[in-house]
Amino acid sequence: MEAPQPIRQHLHARPSQGLDDLYDIGRLADRLGVEHATIRVWLSRKVPWLPAPDGKLNGGAVWRAATLDGIEERRAPGRPGPKRHLDPPPSA
Repeated sequence: MEAPQPIRQHLHARPSQGLDDLYDIGRLADRLGVEHATIRVWLSRKVPWLPAPDGKLNGGAVWRAATLDGIEERRAPGRPGPKRHLDPPPSA
């Protein structure tokens, strides 16, 4: 007879559920390595790569983990919006 797996391993085998599945502004900021205020600014500017929050908890925006899958790849490094393209100086 096979010995039962420890409970801890069994819990990690299931997908995240409950509050562990939620990201608030602070947790998202930590994940992206930015200040909390930066997330708020991105939300107000509606940057295209940041999905709208899935809801509110205690008045603050929250996202499900699944909503944020791949956000690091979608986020452009540096400023969140498209950079202005300047024409190269004319050759002399």
